[in-house]
Amino acid sequence: MTAAILATILFSLSAVSGKRLSHHLSGVEANFWRFLLAAALLGIYAHSMGAGLGGGALGLFFISGIIGFGVGDYGLFRAFPILGSRLTMVMTQCLAAPFAAAIEWLWMGERLSLGQVLAGTAILVGVALALAPSETTDVDRKHWKAGILWGLMSAFGQGFGAVLSRKALSVVEAGVTVDGLSQAYQRVLGGLTVMAVLLLFQKMRLRNGAMIRTEVALTPVTMKLLVALILANTLCGPTLGVGAYQWALSSQPAGIVLSVVALSPLVIIPLAMKFEGERPTARSIIGSMVAVAGVIVMANQIAP
Repeated sequence: MTAAILATILFSLSAVSGKRLSHHLSGVEANFWRFLLAAALLGIYAHSMGAGLGGGALGLFFISGIIGFGVGDYGLFRAFPILGSRLTMVMTQCLAAPFAAAIEWLWMGERLSLGQVLAGTAILVGVALALAPSETTDVDRKHWKAGILWGLMSAFGQGFGAVLSRKALSVVEAGVTVDGLSQAYQRVLGGLTVMAVLLLFQKMRLRNGAMIRTEVALTPVTMKLLVALILANTLCGPTLGVGAYQWALSSQPAGIVLSVVALSPLVIIPLAMKFEGERPTARSIIGSMVAVAGVIVMANQIAP
């Protein structure tokens, strides 16, 4: 339980720092640098005290990282500057659960119970309330729609990545322990590979005179602040945050872990108010609470 609570707090802090970082770097650049730093830090631990690249599930963890980090976190950083950290977290954390349930149903043949269907419906209703156009102040309709699409992409990536990560845990070699930080290391290598390839293409396009296009214009920042934001986001997100999340999944039933982590959109409310100056409306908060409640109900129906 301690690991799940720690992951929730770290993910909330990661969202706040990530939102600020997304205003200064493109989604590809931000994710490349944070994944590179995370891979270095996690690699030092994994190859000295952890499982390194062993365990027999590297392929699945790597693919999980490609989808969860490569696809999921790229969408996350494109949604941050449009929707803000709180609403982006509502989308990604809450919609990832029904996406994961649907993927397991279609791919693994796990049937959805009536409770899961009702919980999924509640999640969709709650997210719709929280993300209603009137709540996205200072963002025009075109950008709001783009933010929704990036958020959906992030939720899908994180949901699919979670399914693959759970699958990887089930095929780890007998008698071998792959701790949470080693799992995070094997996963982050997949995300880093995706971002390295995308960054290479981006640099090639810039060399040919193309411009980086983002919905919200990037603003310059001092190198000191930029490094601080990358470090904070790396530690709270793909390093310690994901490490705590994987640790929690290794020691607690998935339903309990996902229920606790689902509280991130609520935990982030006071952080967003303090660091982003956001003043959420009653409808937005109610919608977030409904969505989180739906995730908790759905998560508690997941078999240990």
